[in-house]
Amino acid sequence: MASGNYSHTLLFAQDKEPLIDDDVLNVLIIIFYVSAMGSVCFFGAIFNAINIYVFFKQGFKDTVNITLFSLAVSDMGALVPLLWMSVCFNPLFAQSVLPVVYHDLAYITSGWPHTIFARISSWITAFVTFERCLCIALPLKVKTIITPRRTIYVVVSIYISVAACVAPVFYSIRLGPKYISEINMTMIGVVYTSHGVMIEGISLLISSASQLVSFFSVIMCTVILVQNLLIKSKWRQSSSSAAKQESLSNRDMKVVKMVLSIAVIFIVCFSPSAANIFAMMSVTEYSIDGEYKNMFLFIWAISFLLVVINSAVNIFVYYYMSSKFKEILDETLNRMRGKCRA
Repeated sequence: MASGNYSHTLLFAQDKEPLIDDDVLNVLIIIFYVSAMGSVCFFGAIFNAINIYVFFKQGFKDTVNITLFSLAVSDMGALVPLLWMSVCFNPLFAQSVLPVVYHDLAYITSGWPHTIFARISSWITAFVTFERCLCIALPLKVKTIITPRRTIYVVVSIYISVAACVAPVFYSIRLGPKYISEINMTMIGVVYTSHGVMIEGISLLISSASQLVSFFSVIMCTVILVQNLLIKSKWRQSSSSAAKQESLSNRDMKVVKMVLSIAVIFIVCFSPSAANIFAMMSVTEYSIDGEYKNMFLFIWAISFLLVVINSAVNIFVYYYMSSKFKEILDETLNRMRGKCRA
């Protein structure tokens, strides 16, 4: 096996009259994939570990705690693979002597694992916004409809269903010897099994459809939440005290606003990804190995960065909008400070 330079400059130099020059792309990859995404993923993983701890301390008697605990777990699962991806795209790692196609390595060990947990996070967000819609529409019946046990069943079903849809990919592709004609070398990269391309294509189609359905479900539930929240607020102001008792409690209203904030952040951060999926469906050459590959990598870099921001910032929503979350976190931090001073 010949020796040579394994940098991304060689591996990404395939566009025909690219909209983004290869040298510019390499700089953008370092900025977005390595520096920005790596930093956000690192701190986001820490933040979600804190979320998991705090929701575990709160217990699982409340359906919202169960859902948000599960969301923190899936967000953690979405961030860690992208942290590894930022390592794979680091020039110091890419230019090492290992004969590996690093974007292939990132694709199979980071891209698809991230996809699984990102889809899970999308569906959990859709579920929690739907649950809050029920809470506003049926405030007296929602606790009998959405129980902690049923919530656990739904969350587990989401995890299993999404994983089952993506699992065939790991059968269809694997790492193995791959000839790279551009540098006349055989390196370790992604190779396909028999019918692997078709299996991967079907899984990608299902995954993309799942992302879009969950995305638009969150949008629909968010619109319903906002509309009903405004109606309920006006109704509470004009109704008698007896009627107010049948409406949402102040605690439930705070939870609705917190979930609404999470949903809005999700919609903003996932909109570029949804647009990218439509672009991939509409433009054949807009792909990892198509004519517009450089543009594809750049736009997805921005999309990935927004996705990791979505997975990382929920701790601030919880801290400022949930008094119980703030109380437990402050108590934990004060206890840790006391131990450090002792």
